[in-house]
Amino acid sequence: MSPLVRAALVRLVFGACATGACTGAASPAPSPIRPSASAAADTLGDHYAALERVADSIVLALSPRDDAPSELSQVTARNIAGRIQALSEDYGALSVAMRAADYERGVSLWMRLALAQAGLEMLQEDAFRLGEDPATGPADMRDLADRLSGVLELGRVTGREASRMFGAPAGQRRDYPNTCTRCSPTLPSQS
Repeated sequence: MSPLVRAALVRLVFGACATGACTGAASPAPSPIRPSASAAADTLGDHYAALERVADSIVLALSPRDDAPSELSQVTARNIAGRIQALSEDYGALSVAMRAADYERGVSLWMRLALAQAGLEMLQEDAFRLGEDPATGPADMRDLADRLSGVLELGRVTGREASRMFGAPAGQRRDYPNTCTRCSPTLPSQS
């Protein structure tokens, strides 16, 4: 055995013994940090918004006059299906992060997020099918992107609202006024 190999083995054994591996003692695994429901909802809302921008760019980028099947359309559909799958993981992370009090306070928000997620899963199936179909063209992708935008808007807005609500102290429900002055009448201020 060469001196370099022997030195490397000695260092490996010494290093393992120094860390407790030789004694058979298992080193404690670091416990994963559980994100807050507010942070998880905020991340979900960010990812809904990012995918919504992608869907909007698909509608703008594809010419309405070009409806010939294309490989680009298939690749775009596969990409959308993969991005939707990633959102499903974010939705699962939010589910894990929520505590019983969060579910109690935000049941209506949770129902809207569940509805958005169900819609996304249906659209993921459509995107996967379009990605496998050689007849997929720009018209198919514009249709998918239009339907996707609506579901993502629901998820984005609800995710943001859930982030604010779950960030509020327990027992205190925040009411967020509508920021659009055209959509709601101006309420007199209370002094």
